[in-house]
Amino acid sequence: MNPLPNFEIDAHRASIDLSGLESFLESPVVEEPQREETETEVILRLLDQLYRVGELVKDTSERLSEAHERLNSLTALVTLQNKQMEILSHYQAQASRVAGLEHSLAMATAENERLKRSGWRKIFFWIK
Repeated sequence: MNPLPNFEIDAHRASIDLSGLESFLESPVVEEPQREETETEVILRLLDQLYRVGELVKDTSERLSEAHERLNSLTALVTLQNKQMEILSHYQAQASRVAGLEHSLAMATAENERLKRSGWRKIFFWIK
């Protein structure tokens, strides 16, 4: 196969240098005509394409099944986290209640200690 010749354009004369074109024209490249497929070859080619499509469908089905399993596990995880969030809010409410009760207990303990003092300690306490 002959490569195409290089054409150079002369900017001053605005003409094209066609040297090497003769060798290209002497041996033209002729493409062989394509042979027509027989009916058997067409059927075999179509069966091959059908087999490939079947393989793609099978692969896609497997991937879809795996994705469905992942979706189910993620749904279960989200449900579990929602339940944990409900329990957490319940525990936070109880923790704030405990903090209030601890404060009340500390106040009651201080009052109890104050009331348990002997008489002279009460007098001494008021004198301070």
